[in-house]
Amino acid sequence: MTESVTRNVSVSSLSRFARVGWIDRGGERRAAQQATRELSLRPDNPDTPVRTLSGGNQQKAVLARWLLRGCRVLLLDEPTRGVDVGARAELYAVIRRLADEGLAVLLVSSEVPEVLGLADRVLVLREGHVVHAAPAQELDEHRVLDLVMEGSPTP
Repeated sequence: MTESVTRNVSVSSLSRFARVGWIDRGGERRAAQQATRELSLRPDNPDTPVRTLSGGNQQKAVLARWLLRGCRVLLLDEPTRGVDVGARAELYAVIRRLADEGLAVLLVSSEVPEVLGLADRVLVLREGHVVHAAPAQELDEHRVLDLVMEGSPTP
């Protein structure tokens, strides 16, 4: 996290910018900046060290890294942990947009309202076993908590 936004975003795609042993730094910078602009990362400065960004913008930088790589499946584990309320709303909008654009998003979160608000389908786990699976609109926070506390694993 001590490196710039450009380096953090492009690190998983460096082969894309390599030419006979050299890195095309201009191409790397342009691609990273385009990826971060699509996610509204602020400040819009690719030279900014990622460690100086807010938690929400650090999360956006990580998302930009995998989007630049061309991933079709994202596994997001507690994506809004430690992020303020405003940044949460921005991240929710980004996650929903990515899913609407066809990316498969697997969301792991202990925040039940977050899961119910973002997911199309919810798997409720207890002690490492699936105790219930249903479309998100069929569940509410109280039902999910009941299932976690007393549900028995489905075979």
